[in-house]
Amino acid sequence: MEEARLARLGKRKRSASPDRPSKQVSKQTEPTTLDGIRYPKGAIKRSWAYKFPRTDDISIEEVLQAPTLNIAVLSSFQWDDKWIFHKADPKKIKQLWIIGANTDAIKQEILQELAECNTPNVKPHFPPMRTTTTMHSKLMLLFHDTHLRIVVPTANLKQVEWGETGKDPKSLGSWQPAVLENTVFLIDLPRRPDGVIAEKLETAFGQSLIEFLEAQEVGKKVVEGLRKFDFSETNQLAFVHSISGTHSKGPRRSDTGLPGLATAIRQLNLHNVERLELDYASSSIGGLKEEFLQKLYLAASGVQPLGNKAPEGWSDRFRVYFPTRDTVINSTGGVDCGGVITLNSRSCNAPSFARQCLRTHTSTRTGLLSHNKMLLARGYKNDGTPFAWAYVGSANATESAWGSQSVLKSGKEGALKVNNWECGVVVPVPAAKLQGLGGGEIPPMSVFQGTVEVPFKFPGQKYEGKQPWFFMDQEPNATR
Repeated sequence: MEEARLARLGKRKRSASPDRPSKQVSKQTEPTTLDGIRYPKGAIKRSWAYKFPRTDDISIEEVLQAPTLNIAVLSSFQWDDKWIFHKADPKKIKQLWIIGANTDAIKQEILQELAECNTPNVKPHFPPMRTTTTMHSKLMLLFHDTHLRIVVPTANLKQVEWGETGKDPKSLGSWQPAVLENTVFLIDLPRRPDGVIAEKLETAFGQSLIEFLEAQEVGKKVVEGLRKFDFSETNQLAFVHSISGTHSKGPRRSDTGLPGLATAIRQLNLHNVERLELDYASSSIGGLKEEFLQKLYLAASGVQPLGNKAPEGWSDRFRVYFPTRDTVINSTGGVDCGGVITLNSRSCNAPSFARQCLRTHTSTRTGLLSHNKMLLARGYKNDGTPFAWAYVGSANATESAWGSQSVLKSGKEGALKVNNWECGVVVPVPAAKLQGLGGGEIPPMSVFQGTVEVPFKFPGQKYEGKQPWFFMDQEPNATR
């Protein structure tokens, strides 16, 4: 189902790029210039949104730092080449685009389109894909003289997903407020002081990133380029990925997809969980099967999901946020922008659908629709110590994104089957933010202040008598 959504999105028309967004409002905690190292320890930002007040957000210009950008490795499911070229001039910036193409015909079409653009500095790369695979990961590796900026957004490389809208053909000004919002993780890493290419990156974050890129077969130059930078500040972060394919043996069965999430939670010492509350904002929810959500709950607890059971009452502590039909209709973009938010009525009416976990998604920026993929975790450990963390990335709350695995009749573990390419980052809330909480106390949602600006209204309403947004019901408009 998710694959169908993604295929349909490829038919959306381009729109012209609007004026450059205004400069970000300066804060005491941030430099006022757009160049240089700004986020040495990492940060999570909301995407800038035209005609909405600026808060803790960031525009595509501020992400790219184009005036000092030398090389950009870009990964996305959706692309708007003219818009990208407007933001990152291919005559000045070398670019490697990691693009999904699961047939030779699609590859040739993409190569032909780029050739017609006459941009020799832009090279496409096609990661390994089967006919059913979706290249859904969103990643930017931005190489500057002074630093490497690693960016993991929930947005594709389309102007509408970065808060921009098209120009009015008469006035050349933008009248339409932003229609979609996303979230961005980014971190700036300085060059290694010794100037030496490291044989191996020193953190699990860096090693996982390289594993992902090597699986996508991006080539030695990109990987060696990463090893020129100091990854030490990523030691309190986790890079979580889904590597498309069937993984029947070796370490990959435990380091990608849901097992990879569980491994990352243990590496960050966020496991040994006594109580866990999960809030997942997702723009696609597939079949939302209880069995899958139980496995996701276990993985978020640091427990390998295969062969284990979620604790009693887990579904009362797991909320998945998705907009109602009325929310989409009344949004600034209306139903024309609902095609990026997907659920069909057949899945929703299936007996396995975990409707009890579903909550209404309403943006705190009234009128915006969410394209976020954000998992917020709060809880306490067996010894009563509270914790909280946030996942931001490309993975929706679907089996296509996180993979599936079952126990064989023989009692042995079956292969881990992952459909999509995905990636994201787990960011723990600093211990200082948890001070003052009593033992065995669930941190409130306010604990995320300073780590991530929660983009939706909490806790959301239950779907009692409410109709979710079914994108297929509006197919003629939603795919325009």
